Order: sequence, then C-alpha cells, then structure tokens
Amino acid sequence: MSHPGPQPEKRDPTPVPPLAPPAGAPPAPPGQAGPAPFASGVGLGAPPPAAPRGSSRLGVVVIGVAVLALLLALGSAAVSWRALDQAQTARDIASARGPAAPSAPAAEPIPSGPAVSADPEQTAASPEEPPRSPGTPPEITAETVYKPKYENQSLTLKTADCFAKMQVDLDEPRANVGSGKADVELGCRNNTPWFELAPGVEGSEAAKAGMKPGECGDAIRSAPIAAQTRVPLRKGSWLCVTTNFQTASAQRDEWRMILVEIVSIGNDGAVVIRATAWDIPTD
Repeated sequence: MSHPGPQPEKRDPTPVPPLAPPAGAPPAPPGQAGPAPFASGVGLGAPPPAAPRGSSRLGVVVIGVAVLALLLALGSAAVSWRALDQAQTARDIASARGPAAPSAPAAEPIPSGPAVSADPEQTAASPEEPPRSPGTPPEITAETVYKPKYENQSLTLKTADCFAKMQVDLDEPRANVGSGKADVELGCRNNTPWFELAPGVEGSEAAKAGMKPGECGDAIRSAPIAAQTRVPLRKGSWLCVTTNFQTASAQRDEWRMILVEIVSIGNDGAVVIRATAWDIPTD
C-alpha cells in the first residue's frame, strides 16, 4: 500500500491587508506609500551594523601614545639614577680626601736696606743722552720711519755754457732757484757736467736703483761726499742726498732724503735727472 508523499502547503488566497498605522499617527502625505512590510530575513534576530573604521584608528593612536609615555618615564628614571650615582661617587671622593691642610703663616717682611750689587765690578748705569741743541739734525737710525714726499720726478738741467752754473732745489724739485734754496749746484768742466753739494747738504755716490731711504742713510754715513767736492755725472749713476736741516727748519719745511738718478746727458750738455724724496722725522 503506497503512502502519499508530502503535500504542498496550501496558502490562503485571501490577500493580506496592509498594516494599519498606529493610532494617533499622522496620515501619510498624498503620493507617498505607507510603511512597507518587513523584508524577509530582517527582524529582531538580524546582526548589528559594523563599527566605523575611525574608532579602530583612534584605538591604535591611544595605544601608541601610552607606549611613548612609558618609554619617556623609563628614560627619566634612568637619567635620575645616573645623576644620583654620580653625586654619591663625588661625595665618596670628597670624604676620602679628608680635611684640607692648614695654610702656612705668612712670612714676616724683611726690613729693606741698601741694595748690594752681587757683582762688585758692575758699573753704574750711564746717564740719559742730553737733548740735542737747536739746529742739530737728529740721528738717522734703522728705526727711523720715513714718509714719502714724491716719486720719480724728472728735471732737465742745462746751463748756458760750460762755465755757467745752475742751482737746483731737490725739495720740490725745481731748477734754476736762488742759492739760498739750492741743495746741489750744476756746473761743467771739460764738457763733463758735475754736481756740488750746497753747504749743510750731505750725500753719497754709493747709491743704486731701488734703494730705500734707510739704505741711503747708511750710504751717506759710511761713504759720504766730502764738502766742496765736484762729483762728475755719468749716465746711469745714482746719488743719495739729505737736504740742509737748518734751512728746512728756518723755512718750516721738512728735512728730506732724496735718491737721484742721472737718466741721460745730451751732447748739448743737458742733464736729465729723476728724483724720489722722503720726509725725515725730526721729533
């Protein structure tokens, strides 16, 4: 005897009316449907919605801040422990040294008496050098500081004939001046020009190109030109000259050192010179 299989469930063909709105609820506006029935599978047993992602990131940040604070606390504790250990070590060292030794009493001053020289043969100090008399030039030394006056000034000197003379002032320089301002005198003998230094002017033939004023001073000291000596002039020769100190003082001018080069000598007797001058300090 055969058993009949499961029969399909019969549904009531009567349509289910829509849910009525609760009492007191405002009616739905025209054109808007009422509340839809619950969808299948959605009800009280549905899972809750997933948490937003921002909350998980905030948790990571909070954990990181807590870890950083912990590390800082550990570092501070280590530094404090190290400082405490160093302080204790310093205290132990100070305790081991013990109290400082008392200072020795100051020695009583010895009464001063006449100084006794250790060397009986020691001579007394020489007295200071007396001031120079007015009109006397100061001594030129290696410590003398010169001030440039002019450099490479040229002059052309030519007398009317071989028997005439010309006065030359090397302070400016200038030719054909009065005898009261002249430093050298140009003359001629046997068609050979010569220089003669004016009174109070000193010079030397031991000069050369590029000499400094101090070197000129040494040349005048070690190899001077004698007074009233006529020095023959040759092309390419050099002279060192100091001007007259008394004349410079009387004219309220500077005392000077001059390096003179004989540049050329013409067939007509014209002599071209080139001079460089420095002021000599007199204070």
